[in-house]
Amino acid sequence: MNEAKIRQRWYGGGHVGWFARLVSKLFASLVAFRRTLFGWKILKTHQLKVPVVVVGNITAGGGGKTPFVIWLALHLQSQGFKPGIVSRGYGGKRKVEPMFVTPNANPVASGDEALLMAQKTKLPVVVGKNRVKAAQTLIKQYHCNVIISDDGLQHYALGRDVEFVMLDANWKTGNGQMIPAGPLREPIERLQLVDLVIHKGAVEEGCFYDYKIDGIYQLNHPGVVRPLAEFRSQKILAMAGIANPESFFRLLSSAGFAIVKKPLPDHHEIQASDFPEASEMPVIITEKDAVKCQDLDLPHVWVVKLGVDVPTPTLEALNKALEEKLS
Repeated sequence: MNEAKIRQRWYGGGHVGWFARLVSKLFASLVAFRRTLFGWKILKTHQLKVPVVVVGNITAGGGGKTPFVIWLALHLQSQGFKPGIVSRGYGGKRKVEPMFVTPNANPVASGDEALLMAQKTKLPVVVGKNRVKAAQTLIKQYHCNVIISDDGLQHYALGRDVEFVMLDANWKTGNGQMIPAGPLREPIERLQLVDLVIHKGAVEEGCFYDYKIDGIYQLNHPGVVRPLAEFRSQKILAMAGIANPESFFRLLSSAGFAIVKKPLPDHHEIQASDFPEASEMPVIITEKDAVKCQDLDLPHVWVVKLGVDVPTPTLEALNKALEEKLS
């Protein structure tokens, strides 16, 4: 089943078959059993010497974790902390475990999200299947005094002091069913146990953050920038290989761009052949996709530099949660 059909079933009221419901119940039982094993200490949870802040979600993808992790890491740094980031490095094909991600790392090894976090924060980022070892590496080698665990909500082997859950403001929890019948990795009740639920996109009630366009620069030439107004006078091709490409397309449309949409699979390994000829139309892509294009010289491809706008009520709630657990 392709992504479009899955999204329709999970978020658009599409029909859920009996087999999917059956597998969903089995998955829910396994999730509950696994949590029980950690609760009974049959499976070990490792508590580190420094605080751990988990940024995760209870749905499969698209919650806006990566930009929030970047913002949170810089926010903690501004508060006097020495943060480090651990990530699974999804999609990375590395030979070293755990792996320190430098800003010029190969995205094939590190994964696109981890590389973007390293580039945007200039802070220590370590990826690995074993997050405990990855976090210990940050503490021992880089003297970090707070760890941010990217997409680590279900990684119970790593103890945590703060849990932030990300939800897409449009999708929320979908049809409320567990994978594969719905998007949930854990039951909705799990939200009652976390410190804060933060939505990507504005909501009437609750905490949220929103994207803003901080600029547009030429692929692999961040010093070459163009005003947004220049892109509003022509039709452009918008490409996005992220979990929720529609969020990127909506951002461009709200900025006044006339776009032709070209969604790609999440974590798609972008090739030159994915782009049209330069004579057709300019192309705009995400920063997450741009890190996978380091070897491409395509002057008609432009990258949207995103910023995160955190409203004051959300910032106050977030700081309160951090101060209670990190002080």
